[in-house]
Amino acid sequence: MLFRGPKSAPFLFINNMPLKTKAMLVMGQERHQPLLDALTSCGIEVVPVRDCNEARRMFEAQPPVQVVVTDAVLPDGDWRQVLEIVSHGRRKIEVVVCSRLGDPKLWLDVLEAGGYDALVEPFDHTEVLRIVEAAGARSHMRPSPRPINQAPQGAHAAGPA
Repeated sequence: MLFRGPKSAPFLFINNMPLKTKAMLVMGQERHQPLLDALTSCGIEVVPVRDCNEARRMFEAQPPVQVVVTDAVLPDGDWRQVLEIVSHGRRKIEVVVCSRLGDPKLWLDVLEAGGYDALVEPFDHTEVLRIVEAAGARSHMRPSPRPINQAPQGAHAAGPA
């Protein structure tokens, strides 16, 4: 169930408890302030990091986030590397890619690679909230990925008849 809480921020309820979205912002310090302001003004808890290497270290040490918001181009890589870092985790975390230009090809590439959506500068607070909260809700509802060789619970491996 989705509920609009303080500052019109939607919350997903599980067992009658609201789940607040926590996001990692992967963006160079010289560019992150407008998006950081948009996210925090919407009531989203943000873990800011500067590049792919810092994101990798934070994923190893930090409590989980539901959404990663990343710049398309980073000092040590790009959004594809961030998506790869996220995909190696045990939880399903949605990735939103930010760009200075509204590029339909980038948006298509993000979706085809498994990203959630794209945001374009200048960042509209309403659009940021809509996309990041929807990505966070989806992350909460989706099961964690399991290793390829692991069968679902209750399933039995097919053997010779």
